[in-house]
Amino acid sequence: MIIEQTEEGLLIKTTAQYNIKAVQRIVDYMTVLEITVKTEGTQEQANELASEANKKWWAENKLKFIG
Repeated sequence: MIIEQTEEGLLIKTTAQYNIKAVQRIVDYMTVLEITVKTEGTQEQANELASEANKKWWAENKLKFIG
C-alpha cells in the first residue's frame, strides 16, 4: 500500500482486494475528520447536536421498529 499527500489531497494506492463496505466506512470517517477540522464547535456542542438528531430520527422511525 502506498499513501501520498498531494496538492489535490490524499492518494491511497493498493492492489489488495478489500471489502467495499469496510472501505466506505473508512472514507466516511475521513469525511467526518475533514469536516471537523474546519469547525470551531466544542465536543459538547457536537454531542448535543447528535442527541437532537437521534431523538428526531427515533420520533420519525420508531413505528417501523415497534408496532
